[in-house]
Amino acid sequence: MKKIITLFPVLAGICWGSAGIFVRGLLGAGLSNFTIIFGRLLMTVILVGLWILLTDKSLFRIAAKDLPLVIFTGIVGFSLMNIFYNYSIQELSLSLAAVLLCTAPVYVIIFGAIFFKEKITPLKVICMLAVVFGCLLLSGVIDSGKLQWSVFGLVIGVACSLANAVCTLGSNEASGIRGIHPVTLLFYNSLFAFLPMVFLADFSQLSSFLAEGPAKGIGIFILNALITSLLPNLFFNYSFIHMESGVVSILASGAEPTAALIFGILIFSEVPTVAGFIGMVIVIGSIIILTGAKEGTSKKERKNHS
Repeated sequence: MKKIITLFPVLAGICWGSAGIFVRGLLGAGLSNFTIIFGRLLMTVILVGLWILLTDKSLFRIAAKDLPLVIFTGIVGFSLMNIFYNYSIQELSLSLAAVLLCTAPVYVIIFGAIFFKEKITPLKVICMLAVVFGCLLLSGVIDSGKLQWSVFGLVIGVACSLANAVCTLGSNEASGIRGIHPVTLLFYNSLFAFLPMVFLADFSQLSSFLAEGPAKGIGIFILNALITSLLPNLFFNYSFIHMESGVVSILASGAEPTAALIFGILIFSEVPTVAGFIGMVIVIGSIIILTGAKEGTSKKERKNHS
């Protein structure tokens, strides 16, 4: 079971890496980024809420003292990260925006050491640097030559990465330390992230999209929520019960662009450059090394030895 859980952040990254398939299709159907995020979060709240109602209603309970953390993680980690990323891809080249997002493990490892006393080991640092470098190659920054950028875009890009790190550390605190059930955490994170998106979504776009085929449209939104939100966030939240936040962040951050590249090849016939292939090998190699290492994979194991 421990070996399976070690793969959870990788599975989360693979699911997030498939987001481009849905985003491209929905953007092509006339929906804005914010409207897509709104639909995904709405369906996530509904699906998780129904699951709790049908299986264990006690999962709706959450201690009052935990609400500020859950609200903060939901708004900053879910809503703001998506908003910042949307703005960053308008101001920056897509490749540069992706690289900035992939630097989140750096902040997670540093903050994890400060706030959660997680050790900064040589293996973590080497794997983190390898993943960031691999993502750099995967993104195409080195091959593209000319990059679009602005000071505002760089600031927003860094803010996006920090929001990602906050989401990781908040989830670690909630599930890994306070013991909030991962399903409960996902429900309330999604709920509080969904509320700000109500003011950013374009409901005329949404109604036009659904009018063309209600069953098909709702089905796409359900599938989008299931694959790119519900499952990956559950995998992510469960990971913190047994793993350090820094390790989880490195594994997920490495798996996401690698999966996106593979999906691009299989679905959109987007053949990457040689540098992209090298980056993929570096990232996958780092993930294999990190998941196979004893250090940082089991919180309970470390507590028993201490």
